[in-house]
Amino acid sequence: MEQKPISMLAIDMDGTLLTDDKRVSAGNAEAIRFATERGIRVGVSTGRAWPGAREFAYALGIDTPVITSNGSMIVDPTNEEVLFDLGLTDAQAKEIYACGLEIPSVTQIVWSKNKCYASRINEMSADYGTRFGRMEPTKVPSIEALCERGVSKILWYFSDNGAEVYADEMRERFGKQVTVETSTPFFLEFFHRNVSKAEAVKNVAARYGIAMENVLAIGDAGNDISMLKTAGIGVAMANASDAAKAAADYVTKEDNNHDGVAEAIYRFCGKL
Repeated sequence: MEQKPISMLAIDMDGTLLTDDKRVSAGNAEAIRFATERGIRVGVSTGRAWPGAREFAYALGIDTPVITSNGSMIVDPTNEEVLFDLGLTDAQAKEIYACGLEIPSVTQIVWSKNKCYASRINEMSADYGTRFGRMEPTKVPSIEALCERGVSKILWYFSDNGAEVYADEMRERFGKQVTVETSTPFFLEFFHRNVSKAEAVKNVAARYGIAMENVLAIGDAGNDISMLKTAGIGVAMANASDAAKAAADYVTKEDNNHDGVAEAIYRFCGKL
């Protein structure tokens, strides 16, 4: 593989930058400082909404716009200004939500204006809130009310491995009108058809005059595949899904619990 000079990083969070217990390891934090000191833009590209990404962006001193909600929203971490926001249409949100209500194993998480709502307040909604931002989701008042505010994305949280079972069916049902991605075997996510991590990374890179061939993207799941394919170098974690590994140029030897991100940074940014 041809070595390309790297000017920007686009790093996924869960399953990539973060350990399983949702920490940034000392090794990964040091590698990010190393990249920053070399003048490399360090960006985060996550399925999390901004409230779930905020504390990590601040802790790492990231000033590059943060890609959230799989690219539905881009936020300037220096002042929390929303630089880009493209949610589902009202019709799409209503249809997806109605469909999810028909599946007993699904608890739906709806993001609207960086606030988290759940179709049911139960152990799954509580787990989601704890796992992705130490927040407590509010019961959906009505999907119509949230559509008036704007719906960034809808996530189906399955009590089993249903995300992989329903993914193809939902892609067929919505066709090219909605992007449907799995982020874990339990999460199936729906967002605007023109939204992806790849498009969001292009948006951020263009703000700094950086070509995509000079971007290193690091991820582990289905929602990372678009940016792994589009970046100059796409790196999948050792713990990544088979599909993410197949889309990547390089697979780390270490996983998210053992400084896999640091391995990728040092491998392609000059230390090794």
